[in-house]
Amino acid sequence: MPYGRVGPANAPSIPRVKEFAVAFACDICSKKHQSGHNVSHANNKTKRTFNPNLQRVRAVVDGSTRRIRVCTRCLRSGKVSKAL
Repeated sequence: MPYGRVGPANAPSIPRVKEFAVAFACDICSKKHQSGHNVSHANNKTKRTFNPNLQRVRAVVDGSTRRIRVCTRCLRSGKVSKAL
C-alpha cells in the first residue's frame, strides 16, 4: 500500500471555491477577529481573541434585500442602507 495518498490514484480532486466567507467577519469592510493577550496584575499573559461587534441586518444589496453581517462601525458611518 503506498504511503501519503488515501483513495484511488485516479480520484478527482475537489475544486476549492473562493466564495466561502470567514465565519465571523463584516460583509462590508471584512473586519474579523484579532488576537492579543489577557494581562493580569501579575503581568501574566494568556492568548485571547477580540471579536468585532457584528449585527445581522436586513440591507439593500444590489437592489435586493438580503441579511448580512455588518460591524457597528459600518452601520454608524452609513455604509449600509437598511431595508424598510
